[in-house]
Amino acid sequence: MQTNIEIHTLNNVDISKLSALYNLSYQNYYIPIELTQEQFESKLKMEDIDLQQSVGAYINDELVGFLLYGIRFYKDVKTAYVGGTGVAPDKRGNKITQKMLDYSFSRLKDAGVQNIFLEVNTKNDFAINAYQACDFTKTRVLNSYKGIPTLIVNPLHAIVSFDDLNLITEENFWDIKPTWKNQIQSVKNIIDSCHINGIFEDDILVAYKIINKNNTRIYQFGVHRDYRNRYLASILFSDLKNKEIKMINVDEREISTIDFIQSLGLKLYDQQYEMKKEL
Repeated sequence: MQTNIEIHTLNNVDISKLSALYNLSYQNYYIPIELTQEQFESKLKMEDIDLQQSVGAYINDELVGFLLYGIRFYKDVKTAYVGGTGVAPDKRGNKITQKMLDYSFSRLKDAGVQNIFLEVNTKNDFAINAYQACDFTKTRVLNSYKGIPTLIVNPLHAIVSFDDLNLITEENFWDIKPTWKNQIQSVKNIIDSCHINGIFEDDILVAYKIINKNNTRIYQFGVHRDYRNRYLASILFSDLKNKEIKMINVDEREISTIDFIQSLGLKLYDQQYEMKKEL
C-alpha cells in the first residue's frame, strides 16, 4: 500500500515532538545523540535554525521526518546549514529524506540562499551517496577529540576572563575558517552558556579559548599569529587539567592544532565530511 507522505515547513511544529523525533532518529547513530528538550532548544538557537525554512515530513499528520536549516550571511553570502536530518526508524525506506531535500532546495533558492553546508559521518556511505546525488561535494574532513588534558605547564601568564568578542579576529587568529557550530555567531547566540578567557600581553589578546560552561566543549581556541611558538596554548589550557573536554569539527588540515590537541592527551573519536551545495 502506498504511503501518503506530506512535506511542508516546520514553522508551526510542536517543539517537544520535534525534539523527541530528533533523539529517536539519532539513537542508533555512529555517535548516539540524546538531548533534553532544553538542550535541543539551545541547539536550535545556537545554530540559527529557521523553522520557516526547515522541513518536516508527515504521515497522517504525524511528524516522521525533519530537515533542519540554519540561515546566516557569511561575507555577504546568504548561506544555509543542515543542522540535522532524520526519519523515524519505522518509516525509513520511503525516500523521505530525498523528498525533504527536493522540497527545500527551490524554497531556499527563492529565499536568496546561495550555498548549503552540512556535515556527515565519514562512515555513513548511504547518506554521503544521497547527498552526492543532490550535487553536494566534499569540502573538508573534520576531526573530533575528547579526553582529560594531561599536559601540565607552569602558568607564567594569567588567564583572565573577557567578553569583547571583537578582539577575536580572523586575520589575527584563524588559519582556517571555523565550521558553522564553532563560528563566533554560534557563540554569541548562547553567550550566557559560554566562558571566554585568554592571555593578554601589553593589552593585546595573544591567546584565547571559548568553552561551554555546562559540558566543557571547546568551541574555539587560538594563538595570535605574532605570538606563536611560546607555549601560550599550553598555558591557556592549564586551568582545565583533570576536566574532560571535547573539541568537534577540527579541520584535519590544521596540523599544528591537531598536534597540540593530541599533546594534551585528547583522542580522536569521530570524523565527518563537510559537504557543500551551490544553488
